[in-house]
Amino acid sequence: MSQRVPVVAMVLISLSPACVAQPLVEALTVIRNQAEVMQACTADRLCAEVSPWAPGCEGQACETGLPHRGGWTLRLSVSQNDPAHTTYGLEGLASGDYDPSFSLWPSLIRFEGGVLAGVETHATAMYSGGGANSTTLHLIAFLPGQLPFEVLSVAYSANVMIRACFSERDLKHRAGACHDLYSFDATIIPEEAVAGGMPLLHYRSEATSFPGPVSRSRDSRDGKPLRKGDLVEATDPQCSYYRLYRFDPEARGYLPDAPLPDCSDYTEP
Repeated sequence: MSQRVPVVAMVLISLSPACVAQPLVEALTVIRNQAEVMQACTADRLCAEVSPWAPGCEGQACETGLPHRGGWTLRLSVSQNDPAHTTYGLEGLASGDYDPSFSLWPSLIRFEGGVLAGVETHATAMYSGGGANSTTLHLIAFLPGQLPFEVLSVAYSANVMIRACFSERDLKHRAGACHDLYSFDATIIPEEAVAGGMPLLHYRSEATSFPGPVSRSRDSRDGKPLRKGDLVEATDPQCSYYRLYRFDPEARGYLPDAPLPDCSDYTEP
């Protein structure tokens, strides 16, 4: 293990855009093969890969070439056949009461100090007459001379459909809009590296509901009958927000410049 890190450090240094002050966000096209391995590469063959788990990898760099045994890992490498790579176990990213699935974030953030690669965890739930899904983005830092570690975990996207019409009365009461719909989408844009060599991250979200400003804590069928003018998508000002994330060396992660609002109506299945 200790012999691998310097090789990885040289790889990351050689791939970092030292002459560019601004971090680079590179869009990736993710390819999933028959073994469910997800891989995407930049033009200069910096590749990110999500693949089956190897023992002893949880939350840290781990050896490769070991037998697969459940779970998943994120690997960053120069090319598919290059031995200079490092791997991060994804088992610690799973939390809550849902059994998440993993996918590769189709972007890389490259900066003078290293690379931020992303993994998306997906949770789903089924309801009578509806369902929900949510995606959390986890950014993993690959830095020269260090083992990879998670630096950020944020709500990234979600869709919820609840309520239903069970009678003609319900249908009339709801003006034909039988379901309450919730949508949440976020973006992350990096800025120049200032905090311990790590880039600033601009996070912006947009949350909407339909029909109008509904709430998961109240059954909208108990309210006044809906009219056609009520059948509009409403933006939630509390959960459509902006935060600036700065890297905190002591916390070894990104912290927002203000507390986050409670947006569980949108982001939890």
